[in-house]
Amino acid sequence: YECYRCAFDQMMDHLDFAKGDYAPQYTPASGYLMADGYYYHPGHCWVRFDHGGRVRVGFDDFMVKLFGRLHSLTLPPLGSWIKKNQESIAFVRDDHKAALLSPVTGTVLSVNQKVLDNPGLTHEDPYHKGWLYILEPDMPKRGLKGLYYGEESMQWMDRESRKLLNLMGTRYERLAATGAQPIDDVFGNFPELGWVRLVKTFLRTKP
Repeated sequence: YECYRCAFDQMMDHLDFAKGDYAPQYTPASGYLMADGYYYHPGHCWVRFDHGGRVRVGFDDFMVKLFGRLHSLTLPPLGSWIKKNQESIAFVRDDHKAALLSPVTGTVLSVNQKVLDNPGLTHEDPYHKGWLYILEPDMPKRGLKGLYYGEESMQWMDRESRKLLNLMGTRYERLAATGAQPIDDVFGNFPELGWVRLVKTFLRTKP
């Protein structure tokens, strides 16, 4: 039997998954929100352990501010097995496309239909209502290798912020030094940075 094809089984799963649907606390790093207790992949997806050892995945605040509001989103199908550091998510903004790497290896148990219907949720609430999918992870502890957590994740986000400011030029580096907040839609305001360069530099994929 393939339970993920059964509507009743999916309904029961969603009730079970709802147990882990809580809003996190946040800590800022260089102006970007970091959800406490989350793990972060270098390609700007987060991972959170939920009820029963499952993991929930989504975009981090840096990613949604960098690329702005998405027009469409593609997530892996239910029951599919996805491997860490392989492309698992795709999105479109205007005529630009990009993919993100899976932060962990596992089988897809649930996808967030609300973000498929309204990709803007990932921009409005990336760490809670804008989650993307839930996995049954393979070897959970080993799968966390290479992810950032706690103070290490804050230091990593500071480095990513500095890297972006270097691309934007000295004027914006001085702006950051004044404590100004990050721009909400970097690519939309500064398309000269180049979609391809931003995708390769921060998502570590090819457009």
